Amino acid sequence: MATLTQDIARLCGEITALHDARQAFMVDVSKQTQEMKADVASMRVGLRDSHAKMAAGMKKDQRKFVSNLVADVSGMLNGFHKTHAQMATQTRHDHDQFMANMITDVDRMLVGFRKAPGEMGEQTKKENADFVSAMATGVSRMLKGFRQNHSASAKKERSQRKRFVSEMQSSVGNMRQEFAADLDGARQLWATLSPAGQHAKKEADRQAKDRHVAAQKARVEAEFRAKEEAERKVRAEAEAQAKAQADKDKEGPSSAMGKKKDKK
Repeated sequence: MATLTQDIARLCGEITALHDARQAFMVDVSKQTQEMKADVASMRVGLRDSHAKMAAGMKKDQRKFVSNLVADVSGMLNGFHKTHAQMATQTRHDHDQFMANMITDVDRMLVGFRKAPGEMGEQTKKENADFVSAMATGVSRMLKGFRQNHSASAKKERSQRKRFVSEMQSSVGNMRQEFAADLDGARQLWATLSPAGQHAKKEADRQAKDRHVAAQKARVEAEFRAKEEAERKVRAEAEAQAKAQADKDKEGPSSAMGKKKDKK
């Protein structure tokens, strides 16, 4: 029995069991409802008392928290203003020092740049030419290797795709057959819940039993006919052998008498 058919069979059993247990459950629910009403009334009284106590305690805690928070924020703001003033003074001093050093370094760089512009130009041209040549060689090698790898990978991927599609078609075909058989069994089993379905099932079982009996009867008759045919063939062969032996026996004395006449 397939998975879906087993689930449907289990579901049918659960439906029947739950239908029987529903009445007992309704009686228990009615009894528990009355008990719960009394418990809920008692809980509401206790809840109102607890809520009043909690509200009073929470108001007191909130006032204390707000007071502490105001004091902490005031202290933090004072410290922030003091620290900000110190950082501003230090930043201004560092900025002035940085600008003085930057001016000195730029002046030195300009003096050095004016001294050797030609040498720097020639060196830069040579380095650029070497860089372009190396780049062209590397790109050429990369393109060659990429074409080779792309061709090989394309062939491999094409073969893998064909094999995957073939395996997928086979798997999907098998899954569709299994699902169709499973769904047909589930439908037949679900149909047995109704009176018409039960009657149809009994009728189908009876017809299957009749077909089985008819098949057994036909098989017995076929075996009986085959046995008779075999016996008939055996008798015919025995009669033919006996007749051939009798003809041979008749020819024996006749040939012997003919030989005696020839001798005379």
